[in-house]
Amino acid sequence: MTPLALTAITNFLWASEAFFLAGVLFGQMDSFMGPYGIWAVSITLMGMGALLGGIDHGFFEPISRDWKGRMVMQKLSWIVAGAMTFTIVVVCAMRFFPDRYGNLVIAIGAAQLCIFLALIFRTDKFLVVVVNYAPVMLVFLGLNIHGLSSGTGSLNLVIGLVIAFIASAIQVAKVNLFRPLDWNGLYHLLMMVATVFFYLGGIDLK
Repeated sequence: MTPLALTAITNFLWASEAFFLAGVLFGQMDSFMGPYGIWAVSITLMGMGALLGGIDHGFFEPISRDWKGRMVMQKLSWIVAGAMTFTIVVVCAMRFFPDRYGNLVIAIGAAQLCIFLALIFRTDKFLVVVVNYAPVMLVFLGLNIHGLSSGTGSLNLVIGLVIAFIASAIQVAKVNLFRPLDWNGLYHLLMMVATVFFYLGGIDLK
């Protein structure tokens, strides 16, 4: 089996897990408009991004890396990543900031999303996606660590975020110790572990 095929398979496995756990969260929901409900949407969008990645790596990339159809798939996955980043901003606002400041944080997040959507149609650089979500994830991690003592933070979310950062570092460093499982497949497997903690963190938000 080729590394690309394994990358697609691990993408689909991750997507299936994310959709299942998001469904469990939705099934236990009392109210959508709160950190718990928005976080369930975040995990759903994570699964959607993984699904689009699997379709891209499994069906589009083998045809041609430069095929126009593949660029469409990439842009769709970037849009989903931007939407997920915005939902995390909303969770931060609802969970960690009073109403007045929370609304300001949401407004800033909405402006960030609009700028991001404008930029991804002007460039093909994945760096735009990284610059959009990495600071939000770091702030989310910091807020959860700071809130552990007061009960607003979630240890499960902290663990999940740390695993996600480790997975991203492995992907960027292109660690290739488990061939044919390359750095992309390994990233997906680690993110599956992180997603379990994200689910548990969602329960904490409830």
